[in-house]
Amino acid sequence: MTDTVQSTGALYDPATYASGFPYERFAEMRANDPVSHQDHPSWPDGYWVLSRYEEVRRVSRDSTTFHNSPNPFLATEEGGDDAVSSGLMISLDAPEHLKLRKLINRGFTPRRVADLEAALVTRVHGLIDDLENRSSADLVYDLAMWLPLHVIADLVGVPEADRRQVFEWTELTFGFDPSVDLQQRIDAGSAMFAYADNLCSKRREEPADDLLSVLLSADVDGEELTQMQIDLFFMLLQNAGSETTRNLITSGTLALLQHPDQLQILRDDPSLLPVGIEELLRWVTPVMQFVRRASTDTEVGGQPIAAGERVVMFYPSANRDEAAFDHPERLDVTRTPNDHVAFGAGGPHFCLGASLARLEARVMFEAILTRFEGLEVAVDPATQPRVWSNLIDGYAHLPVRWTAIR
Repeated sequence: MTDTVQSTGALYDPATYASGFPYERFAEMRANDPVSHQDHPSWPDGYWVLSRYEEVRRVSRDSTTFHNSPNPFLATEEGGDDAVSSGLMISLDAPEHLKLRKLINRGFTPRRVADLEAALVTRVHGLIDDLENRSSADLVYDLAMWLPLHVIADLVGVPEADRRQVFEWTELTFGFDPSVDLQQRIDAGSAMFAYADNLCSKRREEPADDLLSVLLSADVDGEELTQMQIDLFFMLLQNAGSETTRNLITSGTLALLQHPDQLQILRDDPSLLPVGIEELLRWVTPVMQFVRRASTDTEVGGQPIAAGERVVMFYPSANRDEAAFDHPERLDVTRTPNDHVAFGAGGPHFCLGASLARLEARVMFEAILTRFEGLEVAVDPATQPRVWSNLIDGYAHLPVRWTAIR
């Protein structure tokens, strides 16, 4: 992938991000065209790109003027089917979204998240123990991928015996492998939908201490979740709960290995790790963008936006905005304050699982920093395939090697 494609390719095209996020292009946009109109083959009105921190925050927090419905996804050239994703919680607006979020929040209480830590630690060290007789691995497949998948399975209550099948369905349904065709995705999604139905039936008969049981018994103002809502949330959680954390672990580890001074700071003072993770989130920003649609005529950054027009919030650009961060081009694991937008920029759609993702990252990075000796990337990262997506930024594979595992 050439720099030319990155600097000139359509922003809805996954090929534009095949070598990583085009930071230089967005720096030019922030300086010269911060609310930039772009054409789209499936959207007659095109869309507006928000590249600055200020506008991203404003739109994210103004859920009255800017709606998620029918979905918040930047369609590729083929367009996409709004009906497929319109029922997901992330695609809903108030009052439906707020009601659903209140119900689901009962499964993400601080106590429930904290209770996962012991299992998380065991899981992480088990993954590393499995590598003890080796001196190299794929950082994505052998470490980063499995932790969040297992954490979500633990949270929801997927039995160990079923997990590999559920993980396979998740990868087929939501993965960003261009070799997987539409029918394969539909078939895998249907199978996972049926599995969620069956698991719910078992939980109704025998409730357990897991998120699925909480959702089945929860109600707000006398209203319970429908089976369809639970099934859709099960599917959304499998994807959203894994992609962000997987790519934070992979790209965050790479960032530390490429900045050995910052890696050493965290090794010398592990208490800085929570602060360092916030900086890695800013630096990596796994979710690149989400779309909002104006519900009325308005303006953003001085640019008139007509009712019905789409605006796209590009989070990696906001996280490198010179007006919001001192020396944003510098990785600084001691950076504070650090009000990044890697989990969204506030408002009702702020990432529901942010606290869980932070916990997963802390446990994993603690283990990576303390157990691997001589850890290094085994190839030039620029030669490695990345996730084929306009939504998620990350590596499909990243070979690493080490001299010893403690």
